[in-house]
Amino acid sequence: MSAPGLDLIVPRELVRATGRLAGAQIFVSAALPLNATVGAVAAKRLSGHEGLAGTSVGIAFLFSMLSLFIVGSVAQNLGRKPVLLAGLSLLGLGALTCGLAIWAHSFALFVVGTAIFGSGQGPAMLGRAAAADLYPPLLRGRGVGTVATAGAIGAVAGPLIAIAAGGTAGALGIVRQAGPFLVVPVLGIVAVWLIGTMRPDPREVASDLTRWYRKLPPVPEPPPPRPRAELIRLAPARAAITATALVQAAMVGVMSITAVELGDNGWADWQVQLLMAAHFIGMFALAYPVGMLADRIGRRRTSLLAIGVCAVGSFGTAVTGASPLITPFFFLLGLGWAGAFVSGTSVLADITSPRERGVLVASNDFIVAGCAAVSSLAAGALLSGAGYWAVGVVFGTLLLLAVPQLLRLQEPTVGVYLEAPSGELAGRPV
Repeated sequence: MSAPGLDLIVPRELVRATGRLAGAQIFVSAALPLNATVGAVAAKRLSGHEGLAGTSVGIAFLFSMLSLFIVGSVAQNLGRKPVLLAGLSLLGLGALTCGLAIWAHSFALFVVGTAIFGSGQGPAMLGRAAAADLYPPLLRGRGVGTVATAGAIGAVAGPLIAIAAGGTAGALGIVRQAGPFLVVPVLGIVAVWLIGTMRPDPREVASDLTRWYRKLPPVPEPPPPRPRAELIRLAPARAAITATALVQAAMVGVMSITAVELGDNGWADWQVQLLMAAHFIGMFALAYPVGMLADRIGRRRTSLLAIGVCAVGSFGTAVTGASPLITPFFFLLGLGWAGAFVSGTSVLADITSPRERGVLVASNDFIVAGCAAVSSLAAGALLSGAGYWAVGVVFGTLLLLAVPQLLRLQEPTVGVYLEAPSGELAGRPV
């Protein structure tokens, strides 16, 4: 991998570190969808209320918020590895608890398991920020995209493993829906090993990029880290966080209750799992070319395209409903998410020093998780009150709120930003 003009070569050690991050992302991408598919159906069945179908996703994102509030400072002071290891471990423990709860027909225990699962969800997803640490700005979008693209393998394998695990559980006399959750801790052991043996810690690379990229121009000594509030007030950060949060809200809002809607309309579990696979392929399979696009045309334009794609997907699900025609729109929901997250993560990395990056990315994910939690709970209420069509329309419309800030933001050079209130450029590069 090289950068135009500078002929930057990625060192072998960093290629291996990227591969380990990608391997862990495969596990994360296979595990997380269970909460919106098997988990949503289990929440409805165990609670006895359709309006509570979104609680599995909502509770997970609420606890993801709490964990992300903590991990920013941990990543800043101790490195990225401890955060990723904690996230992967909590994902496995939470999945085990959810599986046992479904087996025992206990909604209360299922809520506890979902909370543990969610506590690991946010930290485990920070692999993309760790990937950003391994690359200079001209390669950063592709580095993030490489790790995100690996998730496509998990997106395909996850539903297949879930189907097989459900069948195996049924043959052993265990509740079928418990099977997919119970297999997660076994796969999690491999992911923990991959990150535990990763060298060097990405934060160490980010603190001295010229050591690893000899042809990189000298990087001036960064100033003291800015506080969290100051970082969030930066115009590029506000634009990136707003776009990412609203795309996440739309994607999660629609996804969190789709399994319930399709199940009520006669879809079999394996059909729902395959639909979710199409969605997660959209989220991860094209992340690398999306990263290349962000490096070529800029993060701002990529974010605007992502919002448009996600809006088409959201409105499309409202029109097609429970028919098979929903499949391409579910794919577009995932593709829009990929564009927003790859470009958004790149923006946050562009405007921060290595010591600030963990704090800002965790703050972004904290806000994003909060929006996702609210959207999943609201989606359940919309489903029971107005119908499935209303979910796609409401969240597709909300995406438009991200456009004004992105239009005000100018990016004359990839990774360099100016803000233009009232249509005129103002400010300075950040």
